[in-house]
Amino acid sequence: MIGEATDMRKRMRASVVMVVAACLLPAGLTFAQTPPASPSAGQASKRVCVDVEIDGERALSYDCLSRQLAPTVPADVAASQSAAQALANGPSNRVGTFNLSAERNRFGANWGKSITPQRP
Repeated sequence: MIGEATDMRKRMRASVVMVVAACLLPAGLTFAQTPPASPSAGQASKRVCVDVEIDGERALSYDCLSRQLAPTVPADVAASQSAAQALANGPSNRVGTFNLSAERNRFGANWGKSITPQRP
């Protein structure tokens, strides 16, 4: 049991060292390279998310994926909305309007039977 844990630590250290070396090696070689050509006006540069795999375990880049999935709002649309309009379009539990699931939770067994909530 202890020997297995020691072997696992050694393998983990070796894989971490290899990943760090793989990341640092290309960084040292970039000084000799010419800068890449900038994309033309017709081509949009697409950002790529990098996933890391160590000993068969994948570590996803969730912050990168979240940025890619976030809706893009054009600047003119965002500027045309006032702060009050932006708040009014928010979720019902933030705006303070009726929310069915919250009311059912609050009234509990009294939902549809009484005007007195089961919970405050």
